[in-house]
Amino acid sequence: MNIFLLKKYAVLIFVGLSLYSYAYPVFSSEKDPLSTSKLDWIIKNIQGKEKSLKTFTARMVQTKKTHLLREPLHSEGFIYFDYTGKMLLKITVPSPLIVLLKNNMLVLYYPDLSKVKETYIGNNVLREYFGIGQSVEELRKRYLIRLVGETPTDGYHLELIPKHKTIAKHIDSIEVTVSRENWLPQRICFKEKAGDWSDIRLEFISINEPLPAGVFTFNFPEKDDERF
Repeated sequence: MNIFLLKKYAVLIFVGLSLYSYAYPVFSSEKDPLSTSKLDWIIKNIQGKEKSLKTFTARMVQTKKTHLLREPLHSEGFIYFDYTGKMLLKITVPSPLIVLLKNNMLVLYYPDLSKVKETYIGNNVLREYFGIGQSVEELRKRYLIRLVGETPTDGYHLELIPKHKTIAKHIDSIEVTVSRENWLPQRICFKEKAGDWSDIRLEFISINEPLPAGVFTFNFPEKDDERF
């Protein structure tokens, strides 16, 4: 697996959540001022949540459809987030997998195989590939953001269309469903150029509560034959 695929895999898991850690510009149809004001209001609430979000634990279900396989891939697990820059994805189904983002490193660990892959991704991986965390002016060059719908049960549906070539050559759009209750993403769908897509659904177990002790600490294999 090359470094781009590693970064892309990590981003697919983390970027939707990271969208809620930074302010970003609002776009909508000029012919619909009501939609514009509603989107402004939604963004304001999301930003308000961002200011108070320190930690969370969430249950995750991911479905990925690729043209290379006849049936979709299904995985389940948990996400642990700390605002200091640490995040852990712990896959439990169909087979154990640890994806850890910590100290500017991305670590993939396969417990069943006792194999580990470490890659330095730097502190600008989200900035480099998706424009996350940049100024409003820079983000305007990268995304068109629209409010495409809302339902009483599901929440608000936003669509982010990449404008930057680095992103657009891989991703057609990112759809995010925002919960009415906690203003956090409960669904993130990445639609790729080849018709592939990845759908991530989140169920938040705890917000701003202490994470399990040592949740980001692992004793990964150190032998060369256990790394790849």
